[in-house]
Amino acid sequence: MIIPFKISQLEVRHTKVKYIIIHHTACQYTNPDTKVDNMKFQMTGISSGVLEKKEPDINYHYIIDKIKEDFHVISCRPFVTLCDFPDINQDMNRKSIHVAMMGSYDFKIPHKRLIEVLAYRLLNPFLKIYSINPERILFHSDVSNNKDETCPGLFADKTIITSMTRRFLLK
Repeated sequence: MIIPFKISQLEVRHTKVKYIIIHHTACQYTNPDTKVDNMKFQMTGISSGVLEKKEPDINYHYIIDKIKEDFHVISCRPFVTLCDFPDINQDMNRKSIHVAMMGSYDFKIPHKRLIEVLAYRLLNPFLKIYSINPERILFHSDVSNNKDETCPGLFADKTIITSMTRRFLLK
């Protein structure tokens, strides 16, 4: 399935990035396939969710997905454009890069290799490029005005992600 990518419909960021917000892909798309934690259905479910919502593309800058035997970073939209989450303050959205871990972590613990790839290939470069402190890595549930939001999942642990990020921190 080809995802329609319409860059002209995306709003461009005019402020400096100050936060990185972590999600899981089960939080945004209502298509039931995105809730099924299986590689075979996840990306197809997200694509269908995009088409159903008539959005120009996937509403994350990056998704980390398991492809064959390892986890890989998939670029979903240019990081100079804004992601729009209605339950997150617009000012916070404008200052954030949104990264999603493929899957639902309300039901299982994220794989250690997933956290390593997240920390080493995404979080560290952005911390360095934008001079962001690791304390500015936030979960969607931290910044959501929906108090019932659990994204990136009940089993995602910010302490583990932050410590792994610090372990790989580029000097």
